[in-house]
Amino acid sequence: MRKSFVILFCIFIGVSLCALDFNITGAGARAAGMGGAFIGVADDATAVVWNPAGLTYLQRPEASIVGRSISETNEWTDEGEEEKQSHFILNFVSVAYPLMGGKLVTAIAYQKQLDFYYLSEDEEYTGGANTITPGIGYQIIPIISAGFSANIWTGNADMSDNYDTTTMDFSGFSMVFGALADLSNLENPIPLKIGVCMKTPFNLQVDVDDGYYSWTNEVEMPMMIGYGTSFRLGENLTLAADYEIRKYGASEIVYEDGSSVPLCDSEEDLNQFRVGGEYLAVTDFAVIPFRVGYQNVPTLLADEGFNQVVGSGLSFGSGLIFEKFSLDITYQMSGHEYETYWWGNVKENKNTITFSGIIYF
Repeated sequence: MRKSFVILFCIFIGVSLCALDFNITGAGARAAGMGGAFIGVADDATAVVWNPAGLTYLQRPEASIVGRSISETNEWTDEGEEEKQSHFILNFVSVAYPLMGGKLVTAIAYQKQLDFYYLSEDEEYTGGANTITPGIGYQIIPIISAGFSANIWTGNADMSDNYDTTTMDFSGFSMVFGALADLSNLENPIPLKIGVCMKTPFNLQVDVDDGYYSWTNEVEMPMMIGYGTSFRLGENLTLAADYEIRKYGASEIVYEDGSSVPLCDSEEDLNQFRVGGEYLAVTDFAVIPFRVGYQNVPTLLADEGFNQVVGSGLSFGSGLIFEKFSLDITYQMSGHEYETYWWGNVKENKNTITFSGIIYF
């Protein structure tokens, strides 16, 4: 009896994990404003989680903080039902310190990677999976930098209904390797940067406790390889593009009894492309950036024909850049629509406002 209950509850936990956004990327309002096309840019305090090789662009110590206000709407059009929810999260905090005249830069960061928030009349989910990330970047030669960071996974989530509360504790370890080539440092400069970033595969351990029983699941997190480039037109305009391969199609949720289910309903990978641009308007008061970006948003979901559900996202951002600090804000809207067997037509939309602040010491 106990074993049957645990297996059924594991399946429930698996369904909850499938509803999460596993499009894990870096952080920051600036990068978000450029649609997340930042692997080939990576020249601010968020580089440690985008491409640690980009840390070598920091010539003075920096500290950054990022918050997000998230509003979501789910609509079941055939049923005439709609569900809305919103919340705020501290998304990212980092400190970076250059050494050896900026040739070697160290950093450490906190980032919320998986956000479990969900609220309805009968259920409330809070918390999520976070990482503590120490990193280092080193300029090998003027045109080539390399970087490394380690993701120490931690955090917990609570799932409550009218009867019980279930707690999930997360743990795991993964590594990130990055490289960046800056052709503007050639003898005959070309205003082009090319970056690559690889995240190693690992198993995210999920320790579950429902108040009566406790057990452990594992989520197979795949290798992720991202490629990015940025091109500077003149002094003030930068265009960027990324493509990231995420091999989720073969990933599984492995239960304590050895059974498993696919993490992705369609068993397709979550490969993503991102494009964006940034224009800097220089004034006597401050430098004012204007940013725009686009990305596809693949999900773990499948429609009634077992095809992967893929949405899209559009972002706009701006800010103020001063000598000692900068402030950035970005508005992102994303969503997808698909047909299901049980609920008919489903529309899911998310609006996110990201705030960033960076202090230069």
